[in-house]
Amino acid sequence: VDSSGSLGRFGWSQSKTLASILVDALTAEKAADIKVAVLEFSSRRKTKWISHLTDGTSQKDVEGMKWFRSGTATDQALDMARGELVYGRPDASAVVLVITDGKPTSARRTLRASRKLQKKAKLVWIPIGRRAPVRLIRVMAANPKRDHIVRFYDFRMMKDKRLINRVIGSSCPILK
Repeated sequence: VDSSGSLGRFGWSQSKTLASILVDALTAEKAADIKVAVLEFSSRRKTKWISHLTDGTSQKDVEGMKWFRSGTATDQALDMARGELVYGRPDASAVVLVITDGKPTSARRTLRASRKLQKKAKLVWIPIGRRAPVRLIRVMAANPKRDHIVRFYDFRMMKDKRLINRVIGSSCPILK
């Protein structure tokens, strides 16, 4: 979850709401045995795990996230997510969701990190708002683009059930 300054107070609040909705939806189906980890990212010094795959994620974890209001070190977040995958079940499909509104600090490093991550997991981009780096995300996303990019054009759309269902459908074939 992007925690950069470009979100603004309302955007940060809405990003947390979307993260909360997704954690609820993905962990509600106990039979699916889905494990969720949450990483909050901003600048290099302000990126931290809220929860790990080994621990699971609760609503309390998401509610406790703090807005860092700094840069957008997306490459670092992708590298950290790739490292976390070793804690997933070997028989499970790995999926990484990236909720972001901001241009990454380094497009080149972010492209490289996304390519490395895509060798181990499905990467689904969730660009939010008018300033989201959609052109770059289209370059980084795997094909078909519709399965790897779910765009929210405005922060007020974060509770749009149709878009949330698209994110969940792109993330988890069991919950489609």
